Amino acid sequence: MPKAHRESTAPEKPLRLFFALWPDAAARAAIAAFAHEVAQRAGGRDPREENLHVTLAFVGDVSPDRIAALAAIGTDGALAAPPFMLSLDVLGGFRDARIAWLGAEPVPTPLVALVTRLGTGLAAEGFRVDRRPFAAHVTLARSCRSVPRRASVAPITWHVDRLTLVASELGSGGARYRVQAEWPLTGTA
Repeated sequence: MPKAHRESTAPEKPLRLFFALWPDAAARAAIAAFAHEVAQRAGGRDPREENLHVTLAFVGDVSPDRIAALAAIGTDGALAAPPFMLSLDVLGGFRDARIAWLGAEPVPTPLVALVTRLGTGLAAEGFRVDRRPFAAHVTLARSCRSVPRRASVAPITWHVDRLTLVASELGSGGARYRVQAEWPLTGTA
């Protein structure tokens, strides 16, 4: 008698997701060089160059069946946001987390509007929304022995024209990021 074929009933593993902006190659290289310099001065660990990004909204663990809702939120945000220039021009740190960062001041109006729209969409779909004020930044170093004081630095600028939905996979060598979806910013909605 042949064995009956059974489909797996194990649920798919949740994905740890976030919306982000990824710098272009030139900006990413400049940020990576600055991150290495800051990490050495601060006694910290700089991230891999391919991991450098600006997080817009951290979503957290999401069941694969909810990714379509996130795709709709990303589509809506990208349709509403025009491309813009982002200039990272402030060095600072989160003392309690022992993180050094490179941020933008002021945050460009289109970026604030995009973050707000993503947050509204996430809340409407029942996803967790961070209530802290948005601070546009790229993490330069973790586990810093001394966190840099806030200071103006030579700006690193790039033309932001895409929004991404990214999965973070934590492993022994640190986080690895995989783009799940991306949308061109069109500002047509």
